[in-house]
Amino acid sequence: MAALTTCLRESGRAPTACIGTVAVACVRAASSDPQRAEAPCARREEAVWRERLTLALQISARRFDAGQRSRLAALQLAWEGYVAQKCAFYAASQREAVQAGRQAGCELREVAERAIELARALPQGGQRRPSSPPQIIR
Repeated sequence: MAALTTCLRESGRAPTACIGTVAVACVRAASSDPQRAEAPCARREEAVWRERLTLALQISARRFDAGQRSRLAALQLAWEGYVAQKCAFYAASQREAVQAGRQAGCELREVAERAIELARALPQGGQRRPSSPPQIIR
C-alpha cells in the first residue's frame, strides 16, 4: 500500500487521482485471469481507504460534543447503507461474470471518495480549515 501513500503524498490537491492505484496494478499483475482478480484487488485497496476513513471519522469525532458525535455516527451509518444499495444495484445491471468485480470497484470508489472528503475537513497543522458544503451538481 506504499504506492497509494506515495500517490497521495505527490497528488497535492487532487487525491482522487489516486483511487484505483493499488487495484489496477493488482489486476494487471494477475495476468492469468484479470477478471477474476477484480473483486479481490478492489477489496484490497478498499481496506486501505477504509482505514483512512475510520481514522478521519475518529479525528472528526474528537472535536464534537456527544450530540454531534451521535449525528456523525448516524450519518455514517446511513452513508454505508446508501453505498451498499448503490453498488449492489449497479452490479446487478452488469453481466453476471463481472458483477462481483464491478460491485467491489464501486465500493472502493465510494469509500475512497468519502475518506478524501472527510480528510479535507480535518484541521491541518493545528489550524481549523473552513468547512464547505458538499458540491451540488445541477
